[in-house]
Amino acid sequence: FQIKYVTAYTIDVNLAGEIETISEIVASPGYAKFRGQLVPKRWIFRPFGVERGMIKVPGSKNIMGYSSKRKKYWISPPGELPLFSDKNWNDEAELEDEKTAEETSISIETVDQDTNTSEEYKKNRFMEFANNIFTDDNAIPSISRNFNDTIETINGFRAKKWTTTISTEKNKMLIEEWVVNELPLRDSLYAYIASSVDDEFIENINKIKFSSLDFIGGVESTYSLLQSDEKTVMAKLTIDSDAGWMESATFEIRELYIAPFNPITYTIPEDYERLDLDQK
Repeated sequence: FQIKYVTAYTIDVNLAGEIETISEIVASPGYAKFRGQLVPKRWIFRPFGVERGMIKVPGSKNIMGYSSKRKKYWISPPGELPLFSDKNWNDEAELEDEKTAEETSISIETVDQDTNTSEEYKKNRFMEFANNIFTDDNAIPSISRNFNDTIETINGFRAKKWTTTISTEKNKMLIEEWVVNELPLRDSLYAYIASSVDDEFIENINKIKFSSLDFIGGVESTYSLLQSDEKTVMAKLTIDSDAGWMESATFEIRELYIAPFNPITYTIPEDYERLDLDQK
């Protein structure tokens, strides 16, 4: 059998519109495939859409990386994360906008939902974003959190909901989070890929893109929150303010299920060209 895990993160940016980042992992004992995709919704930005991935199979310590846009694949040596091994960022021929788009598609800066120190708050751009929303506001933001233990089905998960509001008369942030107590299938998937990637990679994909803790920390670092082991399966942010560069954001686990093992999952399409990294 194999486990498939798909997450999506969508932000609605001023002028640029919605931009969606999709991350997909499929894994079985000894096998692992990761795919990252950037999908701008406005047609004018669609040329910046990219898709990259990497594949690990038994019998080799090497990992294959690939670019769907370039229809190329390459073999990276052990210890090297192959997502961008084909890129030469020192070459002026490599366009800066392509670099920015492809880096964004795989890894948008995140922070662990359980982080709660003032120093790390400063490093989180979403906490900074929350702070900027209320910077020119003379009023002190009020914070309210409500928990609804009524079960809702979210993408197949039986979840309960936290609703957090941070507001003044001029500005408002609404954060809705649907949570479950555990995700055992995801834990099994991480165990499968542990031998293929380093701990930092697993830690990064395990982080949600934002949480109410992030934003509360941005406006009131002394606010007391009980730590929780709840797992977020969906989070929505809505902003009512003239400040800031983002209008809304959504994070969700779209798929997490077990299926029969399919070896085709861990292969490169036949029409992809192999790239020699020594001659890139």
